[in-house]
Amino acid sequence: MPRRAILFTLVLSLIALGDAQHRCAADDTVTLRPTTPNAEPTKVRGNVIDYTGQVLTLQTASGQTSIPAEKVASVETDYASDVLQAKQLLAEGKSSEAARMFAAAVSGERRPWVKREILALESLALQNAGRYIEAGNTFLQIVADDPQTVHFDALPLAWFSLPPHFERDRAARQWMEVPSPYAQLLGASWLLSTSDRSQAIQVLGNLRRSKIPQIAMLAEAQLWQTKIVTASQADVQQWQRQLDAGFLRGAALAGPTLVVGKAWRQLDNDNQAALTLMRPPILYPNLRPVAADSLLQAGRALERAVEADQAERVLREAIDQYGDQPARQEAEINLKRIASSGSN
Repeated sequence: MPRRAILFTLVLSLIALGDAQHRCAADDTVTLRPTTPNAEPTKVRGNVIDYTGQVLTLQTASGQTSIPAEKVASVETDYASDVLQAKQLLAEGKSSEAARMFAAAVSGERRPWVKREILALESLALQNAGRYIEAGNTFLQIVADDPQTVHFDALPLAWFSLPPHFERDRAARQWMEVPSPYAQLLGASWLLSTSDRSQAIQVLGNLRRSKIPQIAMLAEAQLWQTKIVTASQADVQQWQRQLDAGFLRGAALAGPTLVVGKAWRQLDNDNQAALTLMRPPILYPNLRPVAADSLLQAGRALERAVEADQAERVLREAIDQYGDQPARQEAEINLKRIASSGSN
């Protein structure tokens, strides 16, 4: 091929590449939260430069604009094919495979805000796989880059009891000594059911006064776990009002909702308990440990409410959809008990 033809072809390729990059850059869609209850969400298109816990920076044809993070409902963007594949694996419950793919995809992503989003998805996948130490350390990478994160839904806190684990407890003690509210919240959460309970309660009490409202709310909800046995109806109603206040959004509500549901069950209000406990698996199914334990607790509430058929369906869902989670064994035991009582 003549040299001029080669140069011409190269120029055309560069133009096409630049045009493709421009289209990709302008393809981000930012959905803003409605300003009134009946209003339609507003959509803004452009190139998201960054999206932190404080502000979203958007480049549009008319220039660069800053949008407060609390006004942002969601962001749609283009992802690499490996990220899309990892998301599918996450939805299918193939958590370890998803975590590996997300970890590999981080290095290939140049956009800082998307890199943090992939880390959040990796942390979620690691939680689902029961790898809580790795999940916690992965989450701490996010807040090291953006101390005011939007990814509270990926923070791997303990919302139900698990058997003692030496390495996990040691990691939690180390987290609790780190001068970061996120690390301290992680550590205190996982030590709340151990011999370090008193120190964990003290740390959570301090975090309740955090200037980061989500940290304060999550620390408060962690402490609710210590009060379930003694909580009154008025207490539990107040907990629900705190969740409804909007400091936590999306899947970050799953764990606290599980605690509220357990409290209703402790008060023998089994119908309200079941209604509350069904929210996590319906609304946040990708948070598999919490969704599974919520189904288990809902099944128990329905069984005690003499709703055996519904209890059986809920417990079977815990087994069939979340068979990789710790709640499965208890769900099987409860299901056998229902079957045995029904045959008598």
